[in-house]
Amino acid sequence: MIISEKKLENAQIEIQIEVPENRVEIEYKSVINNIRNSAKIDGFRKGKAPIDLIERKYMEIADKEVAENLLRTEYYEAVKEKDFKPISMPQFDFESISRGKTFTFKAIFEIMPTVQLGEYKGLVADERMCAITDDDVTAEIDALRERNANISKKEDDGKVEKGDLARIKVKRIDTLDESEIEETPYRDYSIVVGKSKSEYTFDDHILDMKAGEEKEVKIKYPKDYEVADLAGQSARYLVKIDEISRMELPAPDDDFAKDLGEYATIEEMKNGIKSNLEKFVADRSKGEAKGKLLKEIVKNSTFDIPMSMVEKEMDSLFHKVQERTGYYTEDINEFTSTLGIDADEFSHKLRDEAFQNIQTMLVLSEIAQKEELKVPEEQYKKVLEGLAARTSKNIEEVEKIIADNNSREGIETELVLDVALDFIYENATVKKGAPLSLAEFVKN
Repeated sequence: MIISEKKLENAQIEIQIEVPENRVEIEYKSVINNIRNSAKIDGFRKGKAPIDLIERKYMEIADKEVAENLLRTEYYEAVKEKDFKPISMPQFDFESISRGKTFTFKAIFEIMPTVQLGEYKGLVADERMCAITDDDVTAEIDALRERNANISKKEDDGKVEKGDLARIKVKRIDTLDESEIEETPYRDYSIVVGKSKSEYTFDDHILDMKAGEEKEVKIKYPKDYEVADLAGQSARYLVKIDEISRMELPAPDDDFAKDLGEYATIEEMKNGIKSNLEKFVADRSKGEAKGKLLKEIVKNSTFDIPMSMVEKEMDSLFHKVQERTGYYTEDINEFTSTLGIDADEFSHKLRDEAFQNIQTMLVLSEIAQKEELKVPEEQYKKVLEGLAARTSKNIEEVEKIIADNNSREGIETELVLDVALDFIYENATVKKGAPLSLAEFVKN
């Protein structure tokens, strides 16, 4: 029977169970009898050796087997009696077991995570705004023209001019000793000369240089420069021209629009690009506001999360990192060593992100349950359409696969988290800021 019960951190329960002497004796008799039936003892047929001889010879084995049997059976009976829902195997702890005495042990096991929600209605968040201009559309079209330009290498005596595509080699030298400069490798860059409007690029410094030519360049960066490592510094670089190419851009006309295959006219292309940019900034700004609201709810909620769930999420995140890097190994130490990353710092970041992911999921799931939120049918159909497009199947085929795999509930469980996030946003006070330029919006 359970003689004590205690709630521990990380969604753990500790129960102390006492098994009465008569129950212990029954188990000993059963175990010893089984040992007697299978033991081979000189001078006796199998199963006919005296019990007292079996007990003297095999009591240590009997102790271990009785303990294992009682731990398992008494634990499961206690869990059933209390209606616990363990999600991990129990850890047992006991001092000793012996015949003729009660047997007392502790069992520690994890249960499902819990969350006590903070306030999630009536919150306040700022939302950035952005006004898309004709210049933004023109810049996007120019970028498309560059990607579709006719590129031809300049002759050896050709010089760098604005509009050229230049492949350059760069290394910073003001942080190096004289002896280190020669052996420090260059970094390779490709730039369209004159495209950047920043005065802190190499564009103006390399004008009129030839392929193979090298020069020292000094740049003083402002205190508010976006690259923190360079802000407020004066840096010296060696810049070498590797290759210079002319770029002949296609004219921004109807033929160009048709060649890309998406639009019939340049006007249609401009309208399409503007619409895409407006959708991009609207989705981004709304997503940022939702993220702020969700972060506030998580901050004001309390969680009890089992470590096994955190470790499982860490494994999932680790595999995603491996997919992005293309380097696969089950050993984090080997992975970090190969990539030159601090193992402790990497593991700490994985753990923090795992906790954040689980907390976010718990908050959204709890809100969905409290508010009895459902996935709109049109939202579910959009998922089906996406699956159909990715798998080159029609909607009916996708629906049949989902039905055969009984996976609709799993899909809807994920979708309802988005519904819950929309609910938070719709029930918040969202303050829209003054419109930013696209450059400012993207930079920030």
